[in-house]
Amino acid sequence: MKKRINKKIKIDQKKIAIFTGIVFLISLIPILYLSGYVHATGDDYGYGARTHQMWLSTHSVWQVLKAAGQTVQHYWIGWQGTWFTIFLMSLQPEVFWDNGYWIVPWIMLALTIFSTLYLTEYIMVQKLRLPKATWISCTLILLFAMIQYFPSTKSGIFWYNGTAHYIIPYSMALIAIRCCWSFADRKRKRDWIAAFICMALLGGASYLAPLLVLIAVAYLILCEWKTKKHVFYLCIPVAAELAGLIVSYLAPGNKSRGGEDFGVHGGLIVKTILECFVDGTRQMFLYLFKTPFILLCFVVIAVLVVNAFQKLRLTFAFPCPILVAVAMFCMYCAMYAPGLYAGVELSGGVPNTIFQVFLLTLFVSVTYFSGWIVAYQKRNGKTVSERNAYICEIVVILIAGCILIANKGTLKESTSYECYTYIESGQADDYKAQMEERLSLLRNTELKNVELPAMNSDQGPLMHMEVMEDPNEWTNTVVKQFFGKESVIEVPRSER
Repeated sequence: MKKRINKKIKIDQKKIAIFTGIVFLISLIPILYLSGYVHATGDDYGYGARTHQMWLSTHSVWQVLKAAGQTVQHYWIGWQGTWFTIFLMSLQPEVFWDNGYWIVPWIMLALTIFSTLYLTEYIMVQKLRLPKATWISCTLILLFAMIQYFPSTKSGIFWYNGTAHYIIPYSMALIAIRCCWSFADRKRKRDWIAAFICMALLGGASYLAPLLVLIAVAYLILCEWKTKKHVFYLCIPVAAELAGLIVSYLAPGNKSRGGEDFGVHGGLIVKTILECFVDGTRQMFLYLFKTPFILLCFVVIAVLVVNAFQKLRLTFAFPCPILVAVAMFCMYCAMYAPGLYAGVELSGGVPNTIFQVFLLTLFVSVTYFSGWIVAYQKRNGKTVSERNAYICEIVVILIAGCILIANKGTLKESTSYECYTYIESGQADDYKAQMEERLSLLRNTELKNVELPAMNSDQGPLMHMEVMEDPNEWTNTVVKQFFGKESVIEVPRSER
């Protein structure tokens, strides 16, 4: 009987990795299927108007890049200073390719998946010597929670303007952190160069991603400077990023968006720091208990990591686990600072990045604590018997089942389910048909004053910014500029 139990209790990490990979890929099917329905909208047209017209008139990439630079200058003076992401936004797919917007979800999901795997591989495989199967399983579970419960699927997956402003910088931040860490350990020039490029460009991105990198590098230098003096070379990429942030901060357009009071205020800084921890703590409990599936994901991650550590001969003692958890919590709370300090209405990309950083810092804390538990047991000559481990695994499975049964609504809130219902209801096909009707009118070179039939602006997981009856509305204006029309207005569908 004992032999049978021993055979049952062994967790096959490779099989779990394969199973996790299959489930993860299946979960992406409705999301990627919807990529055939997405189209540019609103800000896509505003930031891409100049570059699109230049492409149509010259078909020269160089001229388009020059037009992108002019777009950066225009918005830097008149609206906001984030010069790097404005440059990216001016190159949205429909600038070059009428039907190229489908590629947006593929690119953004690929960036999210790659950058997360790239960083966690260094943490789990390179640093902690965990098996690759454990790294793959745990990271895919992390990514599953991240993608399925994005606060805004529009700014996280489907809308180029929102993803270029937040997902691309976030992914670059993770790559930069990995490169900085690798440089500290290996002193390789290519790591330093990659970190420098990423951080220099992040200076012109939305403020959350560059702040994340600055905190991570500060932690790294604080921990390593006594034994690795070359870590101070990372101050050069830091300086490059800060220079870019100064250029962004000094943009005259910031006052147009943030108001005349935009600037540095000592009292506001202190207030912002305190509010960061208040908001961060409140939102942390909402993440975990309003969406218990996320809590379940991390329970499974903890079980897999503990099991993997128990099979290893640990060479690292995992000191100060509380300090590590506090450091991760501070990093997460810091993501609230830019929005609180600016005091303006936030786009959907901000809560997305905060959510991503929360999951990532929680992942690091859970992994570290799991290692500390196993290291503590081994130092004290204690080991978990196979029988007790088996019982624990059964308990976890039962708890997981209860959570899923009691919270069926959690699964219905997932991105995949939202995409599936949008497709299955016929709304996606209706949206596609109406958008193709609109685009046929807008791309008709003989029409100069275009009347677009009215349609529903609420398009589920997709972003759609509706044109209005007033030709002077902002959306009407940017659509007119992008397609080179004299006027664009919305008319009731019955009038056509």
